[in-house]
Amino acid sequence: MSNVFKSKLEKITEEVSISEIQSALERIFEEKPSNITERFLREINFSGKLRIHPLIGKAIDLGNIMRDVRGSETYKRLNEKLIEILKRQVEKEDIADIKNLLEELRDRVIDYVVKQAGKVEQGLRHIHAPGSVARKEGRNLYFGERFTQEVLYKLTSRLCDSIALGDTLGIYSEDESFMLDLKQIASLDFKCPFKIELEGLGAYEYEANHPYAVFLKFILWLMSKFDVEENFEKKKLVISILNGLKTSAISLFFMPPDREKWCTIVLPRLDIFIERWIQNKESRIRIEMLVSGLHNFIRAAIREARKKRESEKVRNIIDLLMNNYEVFCRRLIEHGALDFYAIRNMMDIIVDLSTRYDLKLGLKPLGLLIRC
Repeated sequence: MSNVFKSKLEKITEEVSISEIQSALERIFEEKPSNITERFLREINFSGKLRIHPLIGKAIDLGNIMRDVRGSETYKRLNEKLIEILKRQVEKEDIADIKNLLEELRDRVIDYVVKQAGKVEQGLRHIHAPGSVARKEGRNLYFGERFTQEVLYKLTSRLCDSIALGDTLGIYSEDESFMLDLKQIASLDFKCPFKIELEGLGAYEYEANHPYAVFLKFILWLMSKFDVEENFEKKKLVISILNGLKTSAISLFFMPPDREKWCTIVLPRLDIFIERWIQNKESRIRIEMLVSGLHNFIRAAIREARKKRESEKVRNIIDLLMNNYEVFCRRLIEHGALDFYAIRNMMDIIVDLSTRYDLKLGLKPLGLLIRC
């Protein structure tokens, strides 16, 4: 199982190209820094290439990894090589030697992550399931559970196989066919098999830290793609993903900047939500009206608050609005039902902002939803 996990890590980390090595050497030769190896690794963004999958990048302890790298024999050889060629002209063989040394360092990092992930005595950690804590950090959360190394590697593989929506949210399912479809659409539309950019979904900065809101945007994006797509195979792919959402067990890995909010969300079957609110065109239009209307209203509120130099104040109110919108999205997605308490709170906040900044009321989309 460790070999399977290792091969997955190799696929989501990036190799350093010959051109990147050459460019970094040129800059180093011009400046001649005191710590040549550290500067070289920064120039080629070595640590960044280890974090190419945004969720795995957050889950690994990069500080300890780089300390391990610096203490290795390979690092010493790289340092000696760079010092040597700094005194003379770079030759073709030098570039090949440096690339081989960098590959050795990359392999060392991957082996380090594999070893750390398989430590059964520490229990579950973020790399296995975001939101979990190691045994030594939360002893009162463990009641004698023991996890085998095989189980830990299997859990970590889920995070590796997830499709990231932006930098904070990942989608995963045990349904291999569904995951292959997701990877295919990510590759076709975003040129990356494991990441979908939020900008492409029409999601905004204030939505990024709200997993259900982002997930709703993703599903609406799928339907809008189906409506405008002329390629039969792509339409077929979208329908296959929507059917997968209806029948597959879905997990969401949520890893925002605030680590205390990290969690693993296990969704129930989404067939009621998909059929009633997404594949039903009239209902979907009402959801889309709410999403676009909310965005226009928030943008107008931010603009007017900036004129009055109240940006911080309005940002706090918008956070409250989005928290209630997140509650609304959660009940809609998980149960296919409306949360009237969240809707009422949203209405109150919208009225307050409208009065405060003389904005046009944006209650029509919420009113249409209530009549569904």
